[in-house]
This record gives sequence, structure tokens and C-alpha cells, in this order.
Amino acid sequence: MRKRVQGLSCLFICMMVNLSACLEAPAPEDTVLKAIGPETELSITPSGTVAQAADFAAKNTDFVRTYDKDECFNITPDFVADYSDFSIFKYDTSTESFIMYDDKIYSIGPCFGGYGITSMALADLNRDGQRELYYTFSWGSGRHRSHIGYFDPVSREVTVFEYALFDDDMMVTVDEYGDLCIHRAEIDTDSYVEFSVKAQELIGRIGVKGDEIALEVE
Repeated sequence: MRKRVQGLSCLFICMMVNLSACLEAPAPEDTVLKAIGPETELSITPSGTVAQAADFAAKNTDFVRTYDKDECFNITPDFVADYSDFSIFKYDTSTESFIMYDDKIYSIGPCFGGYGITSMALADLNRDGQRELYYTFSWGSGRHRSHIGYFDPVSREVTVFEYALFDDDMMVTVDEYGDLCIHRAEIDTDSYVEFSVKAQELIGRIGVKGDEIALEVE
């Protein structure tokens, strides 16, 4: 009888070890959410309703207006609205740009003197089942420069990479293999909230290095 109990105990321990191994296994490659974004060109136009933009502006109490006329617009591209819960808002004079997620507001980074947010893409690079929002933006306090940042919906944090392209602009795209690419960009503007961005030569890629999301510049 004791041998039978010991045998059952060993079987139970083995089952628990195997179950633990399954739970700790990394997500299979085919379960990672695919990246979504423009391949070569992105057109930005105000979307949503005036009431939505006005509601956002009323909630954005930390924003200090520096211009008498600085109207807020929802400029969320369709692919961002369709595949995420992010909303992108931008002011048409100051170019200050913000992400709204779960009814909370996050600044993308400095925008004064530049275009503010210029392009966007979605990708689940950290493989947690939720796509991050990757974007480019520019500002120019003294000298024009373009940066790349991303917002992680799990940590609720904005990260801006150290790399900056001076005297020009950048665009984030998704190539045929589903990789996030960074290009030098040509921007054609009707206004700061209505413009088109076209990818020029490749500058680098965004991927995972070790356990961190990283930008590699060519």
C-alpha cells in the first residue's frame, strides 16, 4: 500500500513539474500580434467629431496654452482606431501632441518649434499580447530634430529613444516581413493636423535586443 502511495505521489509531482514548464514557456511565434502601419506613405487628417476633440481638450488640464488660437483635433489614423484603444490628439498651432488611452492622457514628448507627431505604427514587440504604439515626432527649440518614441499600454509609460535626426524628419513604417522600419521622411503639409508623410531612405529598425525594445540605426 505504501509503495502505491509513493508511486502516486511521484506521478503527481511529475504532472505538476510538466504543468509548470508549460505555464512558463514563451508564447509561440504564431500568437504574437502582427505589426500594423504604413508601408511607404501615411496621410493624416482630422477624424472623429468636434465634440470628441473638445472633450479631450477639457480633460487635458495640464496643458498650458501658449497661443491665443490653438485648436485641438483628433488625428487618429483608421488603422490605429481599428486595432487599438489609442486616440491621438494634436493642437494645430503649437503642434503639441498627446495619446489618450483608457481615458488618461500622455504627452508624446516636446513639440515646440516642430511638427509634433508625424507618423505612427502598432506592434507587439514585447510579446505580451497587446500592441505598443510607435511614433515619430519633431521639435525645434533652436534646431529642428526628429525623434522616435513608443507607448506601452501595459506599463502605461512613454519611452523616447536617444537617437535624434537633426535638420530633417523621420517616419515609422512596417515592411513586407512585418518589421518596424525607420526612414528619413518627406512631409507635405496643408496644416499641422492635415499632412502626408512619405518614406525616403532607410535609417534603421526597431526590434528586441535581449529583453529590451531597441532602435538600431544603420
